[in-house]
Amino acid sequence: MDRRSFLHAAGAGGVMLLGARATAAEAYPAKPVTVVVAFAPGGGTDTLARALSTSLARALGQSVVVENKPGASTVIGADYVAKSKPDGYTLLVTSAPHVSNPSLMKKMPFDTVKDFSPVCLAAKSPFVLVVKPDSPIKSLDDLAKEAKKRQLTFGSSGNGTNDHLSTELLSATYGVSMTHVPYKGTGPALIDLMGGHIDLMFANIVGAAPLVRAGKLRAIAVTTAQRSTLMPELPTVQHVTGKPFDVSAWTGILAPAGTNPAIIERLNNDIRASLQVQAVKDVMTTNGADIVGSTAAEFQDFIVSEIEKWGVIIKAAGIQV
Repeated sequence: MDRRSFLHAAGAGGVMLLGARATAAEAYPAKPVTVVVAFAPGGGTDTLARALSTSLARALGQSVVVENKPGASTVIGADYVAKSKPDGYTLLVTSAPHVSNPSLMKKMPFDTVKDFSPVCLAAKSPFVLVVKPDSPIKSLDDLAKEAKKRQLTFGSSGNGTNDHLSTELLSATYGVSMTHVPYKGTGPALIDLMGGHIDLMFANIVGAAPLVRAGKLRAIAVTTAQRSTLMPELPTVQHVTGKPFDVSAWTGILAPAGTNPAIIERLNNDIRASLQVQAVKDVMTTNGADIVGSTAAEFQDFIVSEIEKWGVIIKAAGIQV
């Protein structure tokens, strides 16, 4: 085959490939889409997923069925989707444990990067650093000074959880050491914090905000790089320290690896449009979440960078689950 014939054949092949992708996108979806939520019903991620799925169904012109598959720190739901057919009809809604699990768990049933096609990072919900109202800690600088004078204790909703990791990252940022006290959930930790049994904790902003407004807790800062829309008066840790600090209970959508790029693009466009529907925005606001609406490529970069970030923190702190 001469050069001209080769280029013609290659060009035709490219056109055929683009045509196949376009046809797949036009035909999709031809049946209901299942959204697997890696958390139990009723939680923040589940609530956001259901609101988004309702709007997404209108955009797709097909039913979107939500199935909860909680357990093993999101691994059960993620494994189910990773092993599903990559046709765009089974999607995963997950959050921050998805990127910390590879460093926390000795063995995973899937590869967090290779076995998924990221679709969209939908939203981020910050954690808020809280202390007792009569605590001498009134700022992050106060915390750093106090931590150098005595051994501070901090609570979390469990070992290896994102609020635990947030505090380990803060300790590394300031070069201090604090004692971790894990609880079975945020509620018991907040009760002990208000009772003076621990010094501080990073709490889910939705659960902490009413206690702060009632004067039962003092809020110091939020963990996301941008200020929170729910508590805009609070500074970010990143702004105060001048060092990278962006931690959230994010909500993202992934598909099985190998899903047609045209379908990923269709889903991304419809999800981003759905995030702008007022009913969805209202649910986001109520749950303290800020809309992101990333591209698929941006979400891929986010996942890779988060795995690397938490890998360093988890190894340095010697955290195991």
